[in-house]
Amino acid sequence: MHDAPLPRSSRSALDLLWVAALLALHGALAVTSGWIKSATYDEVSHLPAGLAAVSTGELHLNRQHPPLVKLLAGWSAGTLEPNLPLGSEAYRRGEEWNFGFDVLFEQGNDAWALLRRGRLPTTALSMLGGLVVFLWGRRAFGRGAAFLALGLYALSPSVLAQARWVTMDTAVTALGMAALYGWWRLARSGDGGGVDVGWRWIAPCGLALGLALGSKWSALVLIPAMALAELLDPRGPGGRSGWKLRGLRWGGVLATAGLTVWGIYLFPADPWFYFRDLGGLYGDLPEGYRFFLAGTFQEQRFPHYFLATFALKSTPVELAVAALAAAGGVWTLRRPWAKDGGAKIEGAKAEGAGAVGIEGAQGAPWADDLYLWIPAAAWLAATSLLATNQGHRYILLLYPLLFVLAGRGLGLLTAALPSRRRYLAPLVVVALVTAQVAETFAHHPDYLPYFNRPAGGVESGPHWLDDSNVDWNQDVGRLGPWLASHGVTSARTVFLGRTGAAYYGVPTEPFLEADWRVGPRPGAYVLSAHVLSRGRELHAYEGWASDWLDRYRPVAVLGGSLYLYVFPGSEDPSVPEDAGP
Repeated sequence: MHDAPLPRSSRSALDLLWVAALLALHGALAVTSGWIKSATYDEVSHLPAGLAAVSTGELHLNRQHPPLVKLLAGWSAGTLEPNLPLGSEAYRRGEEWNFGFDVLFEQGNDAWALLRRGRLPTTALSMLGGLVVFLWGRRAFGRGAAFLALGLYALSPSVLAQARWVTMDTAVTALGMAALYGWWRLARSGDGGGVDVGWRWIAPCGLALGLALGSKWSALVLIPAMALAELLDPRGPGGRSGWKLRGLRWGGVLATAGLTVWGIYLFPADPWFYFRDLGGLYGDLPEGYRFFLAGTFQEQRFPHYFLATFALKSTPVELAVAALAAAGGVWTLRRPWAKDGGAKIEGAKAEGAGAVGIEGAQGAPWADDLYLWIPAAAWLAATSLLATNQGHRYILLLYPLLFVLAGRGLGLLTAALPSRRRYLAPLVVVALVTAQVAETFAHHPDYLPYFNRPAGGVESGPHWLDDSNVDWNQDVGRLGPWLASHGVTSARTVFLGRTGAAYYGVPTEPFLEADWRVGPRPGAYVLSAHVLSRGRELHAYEGWASDWLDRYRPVAVLGGSLYLYVFPGSEDPSVPEDAGP
């Protein structure tokens, strides 16, 4: 005897509850982990720039990045009415870093409160991205695929690592996904027969695209990716009427996006405002800066840098899902969909597998995958060719795209199983999401320096990568009490730039060049993971004794980003080699 299936209305209500629970969990993990994290390197510029813009109505600071995230953060944190030195020389000259440091640490403001309030819009955008992932997965591949995609997204360390900062990567990922989803729905408007312009999707797609463009310059990659996916879709309308239809769609989407960007920039009179600001990108990067990957330093970009970061910083589950998505893509392109392949999947759906399988379109269901694969490939290619090698976060958009694509592999698995074994498909979903849960909770709240176990785990991070991959000053605010718990009353410290260590109550002493050049003096030292990686550069190119990462062992590590060394009372730099446990 079998239980009767739930009515559609009850199942929809249950789905809604599960979606809400996963999104709430995602938001809670982001907020609670970000709550104890101090100002990251970029936030020292971004948040005060947003506060100033909201207060004055002018975009004066940090013009090398689009303003949406800064405006949202400034609006949110501005409710605390902080003291802003708008009459200072730093503001007048547009010295965003000096102005930002002053706002957070030298004007009597509560930096913790400003950061926590300013980060909330980013977390909300990340939750929006999760909702889009679910909607796309369900529409394209069914309920099971949608829950797989959302579960992986909500619990991804890479997604969570960026979901709590006043930075641009989460925003362009979530809003970029919304724009791509809207474009896919727009392209599918005529699937029911006849010619349908899809008016109801033009405004949402254009709005999402405009918001993405107002978040980060890399959103420009979305436009050619969307066009290429449409051109390669064999189901698109042909002939003169088809091109007219495409023109109407593109005109509506781009016009809406353009007006949205204009509004985000507070309606400037200069028609070239967007591209003038784009010219300032990477203006803060020092001349001759060497990028770092796996012990190698070079001024040229590493062509495989972002593939390497994906392999090193994705969870084992995410690597498996990427393989599942790739296998599904290859299979769909090779199978004769108009014949037995499509019939087999349609048969699986008819027997109930649609709950955990796919809902492909008639004729060429693989064409739906183009709207996922092409943006993913374009994003990876453009980032590898054009972006600086400073952060895995630059390819964050790949994750939700691959999570949705994994639904294709899940659907093919369901179709390949005998009818009596199709219960295994939902078990695959549960197993993958459960494994992701275990990996994520094991590293809470320290998601930024996450590295998977095949790469050696968190402790291997500085050997592989530097900068925002491991250390963004996010743990300086926890350092004072942590040092006290280890019996350290004062330490010589060196971090990634200015950190406001005095504001956070960190007992510091000067770190001298001789400590790098010759060897450490007796006492306690705290070095950030980025500095340790860069110490190897000084050792390689200057001959300094700065290769602490290879030479010494730390007594303890805070959050995967700050390393404590304690050296005995000897001036001989060869003695401390055995310092630490």
